[in-house]
Amino acid sequence: MLTFFIIMTGKLVFTLPARLRAVAALVPAGSAVADIGSDHAYLPLYLAGSGRCSRVIAVEVAPGPYRRTLAAVRGAGLTDRIEVRRGNGLAPLQPGEVDTVTMTGLGAVTQQEILAAGPEVRQQLHHLILQPQGKAGPLRRYLAAGGWRLQDEDLVLTGGHYYFIMAAVPGESPVYSDLEWELGPLLLQKRHPLLAGYILDKMEKLTAAVGQLSRARGAVALARQGELDRQLARLQEVATWLQNAVKS
Repeated sequence: MLTFFIIMTGKLVFTLPARLRAVAALVPAGSAVADIGSDHAYLPLYLAGSGRCSRVIAVEVAPGPYRRTLAAVRGAGLTDRIEVRRGNGLAPLQPGEVDTVTMTGLGAVTQQEILAAGPEVRQQLHHLILQPQGKAGPLRRYLAAGGWRLQDEDLVLTGGHYYFIMAAVPGESPVYSDLEWELGPLLLQKRHPLLAGYILDKMEKLTAAVGQLSRARGAVALARQGELDRQLARLQEVATWLQNAVKS
């Protein structure tokens, strides 16, 4: 875990979770950032306190998280670098006042809804750094359909859970296969060291689901079992490819 000190207070010490470290690493140095859903303000505190970003806006919609975020920023003595705003998604932002938006810990569908609801702000952004909860594939497709291309991706394993992190910039996206959208095309290109473990974990869950379906009757269950078997076969091909790549 990374421990860093806010020198202005002389006393504040905290650890940044691994998934947030991965997000912070993809935030361009010197950018003006808005962190949406910033509960506890861990990411804004790191970005501003480390000097990576000179200006950060932390956005929270619910009263409790908003108060926690505000208290954390005040306690760190960083109110001159971090502004806390209450509101839903991108609504508290003015177009062009930030060039980067981060969203962590929110569901993939929620992140899509937030981006879709703020076109004026979204169109002025240069970078999106997203760590979605749930399936990342649909979010990747949404970004591509909206004129964004993946610039970088990372994968983090912590507490037994895998977290996808993606950085996107405006531009035309390449065409990817269904499996690339699901697993992360850039993770596959770089043969990310955690990807094989994620695939094996996914295969175990699919195998368990197939076992349950094998005891069911009817055409619907049979069709679903066939689809899961095909998914397993495709994942096995990728797992074998990754294993051979490591050996070579």
